[in-house]
Amino acid sequence: MSSQPITDEQVADFRRFLKLLPRSQDLTLIILKGHLLVEEQVWKVISSRLRKPGALKDGRIATYQAICLAEAFCPEDHDLWQSAKKLNKIRNDIAHNVIPPTGLNDRIDDFVDSIGWLNATMTVREDLFQFALWAIFIAISSLVEDTAAHGSST
Repeated sequence: MSSQPITDEQVADFRRFLKLLPRSQDLTLIILKGHLLVEEQVWKVISSRLRKPGALKDGRIATYQAICLAEAFCPEDHDLWQSAKKLNKIRNDIAHNVIPPTGLNDRIDDFVDSIGWLNATMTVREDLFQFALWAIFIAISSLVEDTAAHGSST
């Protein structure tokens, strides 16, 4: 995680995350919404480092590719990006199948375990998964550069 001070934008983004992430036991909804919220932060990491981020607007870059691009900007956090890729795989498995795929619980457990510094004592899979989503959201959010400091525009 970044050692930079927490910005007002990060606080606002996390408040939005908490507001929009469902508080339910509907794991499919949690996966889909959580993934979208994390994906937004991945794009913020990318946009904050580009001189002309609007040029990518119509590029149809898939989330996996965006994660790889963000990783290229922040290579020191290899485990974080592997976790993001695992979350993306879970989301794709849910989104492209009417019935949850076999092994979904194992993939969720693997994602939760991939957040190495996450030391939770919760035992309910949905709670652990949500906590892991919070953790990855915060970690990726901490990598967004302050665009106001260097005048980037979209």
